[in-house]
Amino acid sequence: MNESVPRSIVVPGYTGRAARVPAGALLTITDLEGCQIGDLFVLAAADPTEVLSPAVTRLVNFTPFPRRGECFYSNRRRALLTLVEDASPGPHDMTFAPCDREIYRDLGAGDDHPNCRDNFHRAIAELGLHPASAPDPINVFQNTPIAADGSYTIGVTRTRPGDWLRLRSECDLVIVLTACAVDIPFAGVQPNGGRSTPLRLDIG
Repeated sequence: MNESVPRSIVVPGYTGRAARVPAGALLTITDLEGCQIGDLFVLAAADPTEVLSPAVTRLVNFTPFPRRGECFYSNRRRALLTLVEDASPGPHDMTFAPCDREIYRDLGAGDDHPNCRDNFHRAIAELGLHPASAPDPINVFQNTPIAADGSYTIGVTRTRPGDWLRLRSECDLVIVLTACAVDIPFAGVQPNGGRSTPLRLDIG
């Protein structure tokens, strides 16, 4: 496949999709039905042990989440992505790890509930990559602000159908986008409205 050709990838609810992205490409993540969190995992194509680091990104930008024109940085302090435009109501998150089977087990959903960590590994394996662990993601559209007392407030995702976020790749990347599988209440709130629904990733 010619990686310079624009591509549109639909990520069905409860799943993930991986893609190789060339430097300079624009990535647009669109919430197709509204009220859906997306976990975006980012690795450097040249060396997949270089991964997006939310902690380094917060340190460099000195903000909880980059503003328009600011970058997301790797664990080697290299810019991987730039936030170009945000046509969503936000907010977004860079503090939560991806959901995993253990959290659903603890919440009484059993051992086999779909989750973003397993979906990351499943999607990236289709590109022939098998990282030992999933890096921390960018949780686009996730509404989890920090309250005045320092605790998290779990809110319903605010996006409407068609809302989107646009990023630019600053080097060749491997990315995975998962449609977060949360469909049970957290602190009495359904963050995704009770089900996982599709996202679209446009690369061009």
